[in-house]
Amino acid sequence: MTAGQAIEQADELRPNNQFTDSLKQSWLRQCDARMRTSIVQRSRTADFDAVGADVNWNEGLGYETVLLAPEAFCPLYVHWLCAQMDLALGETARAMNELQVYSDYLQEFAVWMRKRYAPAAGAQWRY
Repeated sequence: MTAGQAIEQADELRPNNQFTDSLKQSWLRQCDARMRTSIVQRSRTADFDAVGADVNWNEGLGYETVLLAPEAFCPLYVHWLCAQMDLALGETARAMNELQVYSDYLQEFAVWMRKRYAPAAGAQWRY
């Protein structure tokens, strides 16, 4: 999934929101940075070194920037963006629902990583 696709899908779920694309891009950067440090860096792989909003941030996060998670787990980005919008608007109950779905996808991604890649030296899986 690209950054632009994630933003478009989140905008469809939260129409007429007043949040700028640059703020949504920043939220995507936070999401990818968190996944990279808590999941990806704990495995012995270089498959994700060139993708993600966090590593492409300095070059400018364009519409076509490929996000970190593989396609099967891409809904996590939409739920993350919706949760951030809901939190910013003070809609905490709605945000908690979105964060639960996000968390489910995140845990599935962590399980997939554990099954597919060996742990990095000295790393322990948290999920």
